[in-house]
Amino acid sequence: MIISGQPSTDAPDHTGPGWMISHQTSVASTQLLARYLSPWSVVWADEQTAGRGQAERTFVSDPGGVYLTAVLPYDGDALAAKGFALAVGWAICTALRDAGVTQARLRWPNDLMVGSAKVGGILVDQGGAGTLLVGVGLNVSNCPWLSDTALCGVAGRLADTVDRQSLPEREEWVRLLLQAIRRAHCEFGRRRLAGFASVLDACWTESHEVILEPVRGVTLAANCGRFLGIDARGAVRLRTSPGVEARVPAHHIQKLREVV
Repeated sequence: MIISGQPSTDAPDHTGPGWMISHQTSVASTQLLARYLSPWSVVWADEQTAGRGQAERTFVSDPGGVYLTAVLPYDGDALAAKGFALAVGWAICTALRDAGVTQARLRWPNDLMVGSAKVGGILVDQGGAGTLLVGVGLNVSNCPWLSDTALCGVAGRLADTVDRQSLPEREEWVRLLLQAIRRAHCEFGRRRLAGFASVLDACWTESHEVILEPVRGVTLAANCGRFLGIDARGAVRLRTSPGVEARVPAHHIQKLREVV
């Protein structure tokens, strides 16, 4: 099956000439199945039995959500690709808002949020030679907290954030996600991370008090404060006290937690 978009008369089209999509009912992981596929291929599944999130954490992927991995061309320049996942988050957040999820926001670095509830996540890996894998999991009408009680009060779903009668079908969510991924690919090629730092400010919405958990073996000079976004190099900006700002390198941070 090929999904392709028609150019809009008032906005650039980012769906491009089409995606080669493999739709599966149940897989262990779309990221694993897509690893050696060619650019512009997609694996989309109704369910993942071994879904994976950031830092090898489990991503519950029960039926009713949208789980896909898109394969993009990659020239192997890791430095130039730094921060691409943030660009994907920006594009998807924008797409969600355009689809009526007005409270959609990002939580650094790769969580898709509606208010205080996590409704999705993004995972970017290198695939085969010359490809990047962009994995997206989106809770639509599924109930991940039934599979993992630790997600009660933490995870959310789009079915509870918009009028159910206007909730798009999952096929439409797939189209919107792929359009957003291609848009991120186009825009990041032009802006790179430095050009996205200020653009992302609109996606963080209100500033939150956060706690940073360091990677093993690293001591953070500052590990708590008010999240202010990122700088042009991707470091997390924290206001630790009035008039004082700290910048923490992204690779020193294992996890960011918002203080409720």
